[in-house]
Amino acid sequence: MTNRALRIMIADPQYFQRLRLERDFNYQGYYAIAPVSSLEEMLSLLEYGDRPFDLVMINASLAASPRFNLLAFCLDHPSIRQAYIYDMPECRQAELSSQVKQRITLSSVQLPENLLIRRLLHKVDPPYLYGELNQ
Repeated sequence: MTNRALRIMIADPQYFQRLRLERDFNYQGYYAIAPVSSLEEMLSLLEYGDRPFDLVMINASLAASPRFNLLAFCLDHPSIRQAYIYDMPECRQAELSSQVKQRITLSSVQLPENLLIRRLLHKVDPPYLYGELNQ
């Protein structure tokens, strides 16, 4: 059973990639999705939103500027519970501390596929929580 209240943001400059990811989430039963096409849109939604996002999926190309540290931003921002940064030119997941790995996943994958999204959702929305709540 999925948590329909789970809030997801997809930040990708490519319209068809945002659309494909949104459809994959919809297929899994998640519909509270905010697709954004630029870093400015993402920052605005995170800054002025009324509730945090449970998952923020970000194409690393949005924050290609060396002046903006996307990893530090995702780790420190209170409106991001879990971040998945994909299309990283040099994936440094092994270098990250365990505390960072709990909140942020880095990937060199250009566009996450359905299986990867299911694994990510399993981490963000674990099914065992529903069993505990229903007992």
